[in-house]
Amino acid sequence: MRIRARLSTALRMLAVAALAMVSFNFVAKRFMAENKQNMAGRGSIVVIGGGLAGMSAALEALHQARNTVVTLLEKEARLGGNSAKASSGINGAETRTQAAQGIEDSIKTFAQDTTASGRGRSSKILVDKLTQDSAQAVAWLQDLGVDLRILARLGGHSVARTHRLPEINGRAQSVGWSIVSTLSKHLDKMWSGGSGRLRIVTNAQATALLADAADKGVSGVEFLANGKVERVQANALVLATGGFAGAHAGFLDKYAPQVAALATTNGPFATGDGLQLGTALGADLVDMDQVQVHPTGFVRPSDVDNPTKFLAAEALRGAGGVLLNARGMRFVDELDTRDRVTAAITSNCSAPDTRAHHSSTGTQEGPDAAAFLVLTQEAADRFGHGALAFYERMGLISQAAGMEELAKALRVNEATLRQSVSEASMYFWGVVTPVTHYCMGGLRFDVKARVLQASGQPIRGLFAAGEVTGGLHGANRLAGNSLLECVVFGREAGRQASAFASLVEGSNL
Repeated sequence: MRIRARLSTALRMLAVAALAMVSFNFVAKRFMAENKQNMAGRGSIVVIGGGLAGMSAALEALHQARNTVVTLLEKEARLGGNSAKASSGINGAETRTQAAQGIEDSIKTFAQDTTASGRGRSSKILVDKLTQDSAQAVAWLQDLGVDLRILARLGGHSVARTHRLPEINGRAQSVGWSIVSTLSKHLDKMWSGGSGRLRIVTNAQATALLADAADKGVSGVEFLANGKVERVQANALVLATGGFAGAHAGFLDKYAPQVAALATTNGPFATGDGLQLGTALGADLVDMDQVQVHPTGFVRPSDVDNPTKFLAAEALRGAGGVLLNARGMRFVDELDTRDRVTAAITSNCSAPDTRAHHSSTGTQEGPDAAAFLVLTQEAADRFGHGALAFYERMGLISQAAGMEELAKALRVNEATLRQSVSEASMYFWGVVTPVTHYCMGGLRFDVKARVLQASGQPIRGLFAAGEVTGGLHGANRLAGNSLLECVVFGREAGRQASAFASLVEGSNL
């Protein structure tokens, strides 16, 4: 009897336990389903912006701690942003690529070039951070699988330190696209791996940062996705939303009206979202009137007035491309900094008889200032025929066999042309114009990627990286430093956000 009673009691206990387990599993599954949009929860990180800075921040945050959970929000249909359009390369001093090619460089020289380009307005501590971490940033990308073995010396640089990819079977590899696609694949692998540590939400427009009532720090974000408003709580948040040169109405008109009428290389998504989000939480802005005008955006002969231009890569001039006015005269050192080359084009290529244009268009059509960009066969060989072929397929570059044919194509005096361009069997040429390209101004931040208030105090839990920030580049960004800052400060933001989130999570235990 006692044995049967004990067995009966045990069976009842097992039944209760089984029922409890079933109930627990049901509740747990229901909780997970109901909170899928809030999977980040406490002790987590939200990254807003899926360009290179945002992806670098997300990858680094996930690498730093095994318990880190990241939600990456991107308002476009896919990751990449303006980073995917970058064409010249990423800078690095004292890199293993430079060492392999016998190129002597130093962090000090790189910092001097960056500071000189900024015309004295760059933050020294930010420049030091950028240049000191540059070799590590390039190596990080190489270790992830980006083949950055080609070097070029671009405008404003003392030596060749701008890294890009080689051609494959005669086809160019876009450095920006290659980098963001590589990082995107690493993120996709983590997302699909089932660890639950990463959630990527595209077509997600961040509408507001959530503030902690106790200390006025950040506590999450509100965003719109698939027609629904969602909220994600977080202990740390990284803003990596890019600049504002893609939309004339708004920050560009307000802070830099002197360039608002120019065409742009930016996508329409570059509208300064992060600036609005940050300032609503008390962030300070710096250098907002400093908007970089790139000297060479291609003028497509079939669409000369299109407000969005395809960038004529800095590497075209780095390889030996020269700029001529409509008279066939060279007027500038093509390897000078972007602001000076832009000023030279504006001064020398704006009059009716000096403004370059395609033969298929009238002299009054197209941009107010335009120049001819010409590469000899030798320069084309250095730049890479795969990339040139890409430009040709897009109708941006044309060929001319010999000096006489080039003079006819440009409609200039052949004798004058011979004084400006070296003799060659083949030439490659196009028409270029200054275009808004990059915003040096943005959220004030420090070397730890913390977003600062006007008082200089950081906003608790809020970090930023990339073009959304200001103070690093001063009055003029050095060519090749954009991708670099995205990696250097994106990774720094990820490290700092991870450390901060872990600290807050620990204090809540």
